Amino acid sequence: MPLKEIKEPDTGGGEKPKADAPPKPPETDKTDPWKTLPDGSKVRQGRKLPFENQLHGLFNELAGAVKLVDSFSSQAIKNQSEELAYGYAKLAKEDENVKAFFERALKGTAYSAVILPTVMTVVPIMWHFGFMPAKIGAPATFMAGLPLVTREEEMEAAEAAVRSQQEAAAANGPQSATHPHGEAPGDGNDSPES
Repeated sequence: MPLKEIKEPDTGGGEKPKADAPPKPPETDKTDPWKTLPDGSKVRQGRKLPFENQLHGLFNELAGAVKLVDSFSSQAIKNQSEELAYGYAKLAKEDENVKAFFERALKGTAYSAVILPTVMTVVPIMWHFGFMPAKIGAPATFMAGLPLVTREEEMEAAEAAVRSQQEAAAANGPQSATHPHGEAPGDGNDSPES
């Protein structure tokens, strides 16, 4: 069976429609560190300043810590973290005192690797024993994946369970002692040869 030749459909006028010209990218000023996108959002352009990446991470961690107390404030910090990092990094570039402070404050990433896990361990324990207000302790406990139970509630639940067991035992009446296999003690041959 021979193959048929495929023909282009007739457009009627014989001319091909012209493709639209690609849209022009928004104009940006190369001296401005922020580029405005067509949707109105801003992104950082160009090389990062010294300390900018560390400060951005620091502000994001700070936003996470503030979230334990207030999610609105946390979101405000997180939304502005890139601009805050740029501003403080620019200040450090211009002022030696600020630069020296950031060098001391940001030199140890090991500290930040230890601080957050420690806080997420200590705060739920302190809240559990009543040493931390619920406004801080309960969210930290939830974020740590632990049950939201204080020590007082835990003790009340344990006491209620013991009372429930005692009530169930009292309702069943006195029980006769039995062998682990169900036989009454002393009635039969307990030797292994039988």
